[in-house]
Amino acid sequence: MFYSMTGYGNGSATSRDLEVLCEIKSVNNRFIEITFRGYSLPNEFEEYIKAQLKKQFLRGSFEVKVNDNFQSEHTYEIDHKSLQNLKDSLHSSKDFQGSDLRLSDLKDIPGLLVVKTSKKDISTLGKKALNLAIKNLFESRAIEGTKIEKIVSSKLSFLSKAHLKLTRSAPSLLQHRLRSIKKKLLQKNINLRKEDLFNEISTLALKHDIAEELERISFHMVSLQKLFKLK
Repeated sequence: MFYSMTGYGNGSATSRDLEVLCEIKSVNNRFIEITFRGYSLPNEFEEYIKAQLKKQFLRGSFEVKVNDNFQSEHTYEIDHKSLQNLKDSLHSSKDFQGSDLRLSDLKDIPGLLVVKTSKKDISTLGKKALNLAIKNLFESRAIEGTKIEKIVSSKLSFLSKAHLKLTRSAPSLLQHRLRSIKKKLLQKNINLRKEDLFNEISTLALKHDIAEELERISFHMVSLQKLFKLK
């Protein structure tokens, strides 16, 4: 089966409170190149994705996107020791006596207000989604490959018929052209010895002979046909 270098595959995996979606796009490339978009993934998971793609494909540019629907939760913690130090400093300063502290005053002070965001480990579900996306990518490339194969087969069939027609008609066309040239030379009363005339016509025959080109075309078509048989 022929596989196109262009394809798209996606896959998803779900648990009770989490869904992970993986999308992979591929295009042609002499080498293998993998890039990531969207969600920032753990290094270990990124390396796993790269290893799986390199295991399955020999070449191509792959764009991988992994997303999840987990709603992050934020918790806020105040460093009370730092807050007390701030209060003491303000009370000892004449400029800030009697001023009330507000959250807007505290949020930009480094280390005083700590925001923690909860994150889910998506690696397990992500691997399942990735494997499904790779499977669908294979199918997508196979579908495109079948279309390409039909187009190439049609073109190859046309070329084979044209090549056969040229091969059969080339000798007679060459003889016709040589007779025409010889006739023109005689009509113009160009005095040439038979030997010179023969040499001139032989030289022209070599210039107009397309046997070598036909043989080269035949070689390429046979090679392509063998490739189709090996699919």
